[in-house]
Amino acid sequence: MERMTAPILTRADVTLDKADIAWLMICSALVFLMVISISMVYSGLGSRLFAITLFKQPLLTGAMISFQWYLWGYALTFTPGNTWFGSLSTANGLQMSPSDVYSTNQGSSVTTSEGPSVQHLPELAFALFQGMFAAFTAALICAGTMQKMHSARYLLFVSVWSAVIYSPIARWSWYSEGWSHQLGSMDFAGGTPVHIASGAAVAAMSIFYFFESNGWQRAYLHLSSVTKKRINENLPWAAAMWVKSWLFNTSPWLPKYKQADIISGRDYEVYDVNQAIFGTGLLWFGWFGFNGGSALGANSRAVSACLATHVAACAGGTTTVFLHWVLKQIYMRSADYEPREFRRLTAVHFCDGAIAGLVAITPGSGYVPVSTSAIFGIVSSAIVYMLKPLTSEYLPDDELKVFLIHTVSGFIGMFLTGWFASQEVVESDGFSILTTASVSERLGNQMKDAFAGLGYSFSGTIIILMIGRSIMFAVKWMRSDETEKRAAKAWSQANIFKFGKDGSPAIQDRLRARERHTWEDDTIEGGIPLSTLDNDRGPSPRQWN
Repeated sequence: MERMTAPILTRADVTLDKADIAWLMICSALVFLMVISISMVYSGLGSRLFAITLFKQPLLTGAMISFQWYLWGYALTFTPGNTWFGSLSTANGLQMSPSDVYSTNQGSSVTTSEGPSVQHLPELAFALFQGMFAAFTAALICAGTMQKMHSARYLLFVSVWSAVIYSPIARWSWYSEGWSHQLGSMDFAGGTPVHIASGAAVAAMSIFYFFESNGWQRAYLHLSSVTKKRINENLPWAAAMWVKSWLFNTSPWLPKYKQADIISGRDYEVYDVNQAIFGTGLLWFGWFGFNGGSALGANSRAVSACLATHVAACAGGTTTVFLHWVLKQIYMRSADYEPREFRRLTAVHFCDGAIAGLVAITPGSGYVPVSTSAIFGIVSSAIVYMLKPLTSEYLPDDELKVFLIHTVSGFIGMFLTGWFASQEVVESDGFSILTTASVSERLGNQMKDAFAGLGYSFSGTIIILMIGRSIMFAVKWMRSDETEKRAAKAWSQANIFKFGKDGSPAIQDRLRARERHTWEDDTIEGGIPLSTLDNDRGPSPRQWN
């Protein structure tokens, strides 16, 4: 990127296309709409006692991260420096002039030195568009707060996460000095910085609070028992043990496992299917700006990206409904068929499949032909559907399956992008060309970028949570008042507010529990005892108010 500070109208080498500027501004608004859509999707699919929190949290997060983006986020991500961070001495988003111009080589694997032209945009427009990406990524992580984290703590956490996790990953994927950009990876609209990174963060939060709530011994026993049980039920393993026992006349060896007595979450009903469907539709609508706007201009590449996005989402949602219907027909003929498992879930599975298709096509929408985009939706939605039971066992606190839908689909999208990337699609914007690497080299570069984003986001999130927990522990014992110490101890021991006095699920909404719960007498504000809050009914809205 080159920053030009001379007035635009006096520079003969700078040409700004008004259509490109208008398209980028419209797409920025569409990405902001996605932040609001996430509120509806999360609150609709989550627990009804946590719906208010999930509804307001993404917008609060998006506003705070957007403000932070213009203070230092943009400078850390898109200004000269090194592979990981830019220079804070460079003007931030609030100090940029309308005359500043952003000169770009579109995409992470293209070069403009041999191309026919270089594109120019007002830097304010580019900063606005990229700021919406940062806000949306932070909003995705809000799903990890369900039954885990107080609102104020989360806002502090996501502020640090955006600066030290998101900015470096976005920089190495999209900025010219980033190692992944120089390596030749292809990530058109955020497969690694947005989806893989946010899903890995939610998985880290789920594991961290699962171990903290159940204790290291019980949590480890649960994970090991799940693994051994899966080995015993694995068909190739069972067949191999049968052959061994037949040949050597010995009993087959199966790992012994003991089911861990973990504190499990409530098997809640989906709060509002209609709200989740409407939110998915808005998210789908906003994704046209998310992917189409990444072409940074009103050109043929943006058109191809929009159509590929739509086809992948359609294929993903349709595939999931078809698989769900086939599985139901099979189960109906078995003795273990339970109608409740299939009741009112078709629409929810459709939402998951459509979003999985949208996530998968994100890194490749500006690289692959529309004719191959359906493959992204079919493969990602099918894998997400099949892996749901597995992730429920290994990540029981990731109730909304963010890791599965976003990280796994992001990996699939990155891999398929390296496989199906087309020079014809890339050069359709008029100034970009595709790298000359072979397909195997492309796939290797794609996986390097994806695994680096997964590892960095997961480990960095764990470190941030551990530092935050250490600070809370230190502050707790610095308080002199015994009542305050007792309250702080209760907050620490019951960091998941679904646990009642006897250890059974009682309160689902952490924010409401934190704001309305009185630890001294174990009652909710208004004199309602915890024992009256059973797992099925919960308090009525009037009781909360």
